[in-house]
Amino acid sequence: MSERPDKYELQAQRLRILAGLYRKKAAELDMAAAAALATRSMRKFAEAWDAGIAQDVAQHPDLAELNIQLDGFYGAGLVRPGEETTT
Repeated sequence: MSERPDKYELQAQRLRILAGLYRKKAAELDMAAAAALATRSMRKFAEAWDAGIAQDVAQHPDLAELNIQLDGFYGAGLVRPGEETTT
């Protein structure tokens, strides 16, 4: 007959399994924390980008005029094929 493992070996095996589960959960939480920081960084980047664009337009009024001309030429938004207007 095979000898059954004693209760200490079983307890050690259970604890190792539990430790593995905690390592997995810790890795998931670490990933979530990194994603939160990346989100904050991307928001700050977008705010800085928008501020830079606004500053460029304010310093160069001809860019604002060009923007208006392009909107007039290309339109302010997308036009779907069935929605084309004829004037």
